[in-house]
Amino acid sequence: MTRHARTRADSRRGRTLLRDLSRDERRARFLLLLARADRGVLTPEDCAQLRLDIEAEVSESDTHRRSAAGQQAAAMRLHSRIEAAEQALVETESDRDQAAAEAEHLRQQLAVGGQR
Repeated sequence: MTRHARTRADSRRGRTLLRDLSRDERRARFLLLLARADRGVLTPEDCAQLRLDIEAEVSESDTHRRSAAGQQAAAMRLHSRIEAAEQALVETESDRDQAAAEAEHLRQQLAVGGQR
């Protein structure tokens, strides 16, 4: 393998799969720890693990929320650019139509002037 070769874990898809796997494992632990809490048999290690898992979920949730907000802002900027581009097209088409009308008027004047 070359120095620059990428492994599956390096790819975006690989990172997504690893995150999904980590999240699934964390949620499975949640269910186990919650079942133990219901029975009143949480150990100090279980409490520590529960805290770590909850902190990881909160952090991941915050990250996704920020990412979604950034994507929404980018979409709004693109929407504004599209509206401006559409307006520019309308103005350009109007200018084209006006220039064509003026050119036709000049052709008619030349034709009338040439007949005299």
